[in-house]
Amino acid sequence: MSKVPARVDGRFRLGNILGSGSYAVVYHARNFLNDDVVAIKLEPLTSRPSSVERKYKILKRLGNGVGIPHVIWFSRESTFHALALELLGPSLHDIFKARNRQFSLHTIVNIGDQLV
Repeated sequence: MSKVPARVDGRFRLGNILGSGSYAVVYHARNFLNDDVVAIKLEPLTSRPSSVERKYKILKRLGNGVGIPHVIWFSRESTFHALALELLGPSLHDIFKARNRQFSLHTIVNIGDQLV
């Protein structure tokens, strides 16, 4: 991956990596203008078609439903497609790891109920 900029859109300061996939890396970031915390997804411009651009278009169509992150900004930054999103809570995987990789039956039923 190309050298990652320290700042994105002149206002987001990148922090730790939250996750990564085949084409993109997601960073914890802070908007130093208003102190908001966001997630920034960066994907090299060489990725065709752009999964980040596709995600941006889908999220804009879905709107601000429950569990759908609010899109803050999308553009090209340096050699990357960049997408700034509302930072949601921990992932199900993060919660699973925090609970010693075990869920109670009650928790599993609640998760299943929410998925339906």
